[in-house]
Amino acid sequence: MNVMKPSTNAVRLDPRRVEQLKAIGAKLGLSNAGVIARMIREQIEAGVIPDVIPGVTVRRLDDGVLIQIDDSQPSTVTFDTAGKIVEALRSVANGGGGVVELQPFDASKSFSVVRQGTGIKFQVPFHGPNAHHWNDGPSFSPDLARDLAGVIEQAAG
Repeated sequence: MNVMKPSTNAVRLDPRRVEQLKAIGAKLGLSNAGVIARMIREQIEAGVIPDVIPGVTVRRLDDGVLIQIDDSQPSTVTFDTAGKIVEALRSVANGGGGVVELQPFDASKSFSVVRQGTGIKFQVPFHGPNAHHWNDGPSFSPDLARDLAGVIEQAAG
């Protein structure tokens, strides 16, 4: 299984670059990770790299939006549910409460977005035969959850 897991590898930077990174963060009110995320978004906007998230497939279909994270079973949600997922990801990333849409008889409307530690746990579907066990569901940093919301919004649009 090729599941994206948090890396234990550190990016090695010259101490002078670290000081520059910290200075940028202090000026912009961002953490070091936030500065790097902002730089990546700028390169996406400039067309240097595509607007995709490694390990995540999001695609518009005739009847909804297909979402697949890592090697999980793809899940197709309704366009309405895709919109609710976008709102939930952005809300939780900005400090709001979690959202669980438990639809025991319709997996296309079932999802969960909740804060877990400093990350955001996202499950789609939340209920049904293809749902992950809670501990196996993917987790995203808040900035990456915002990016995921944008990718889903674009596919649903």
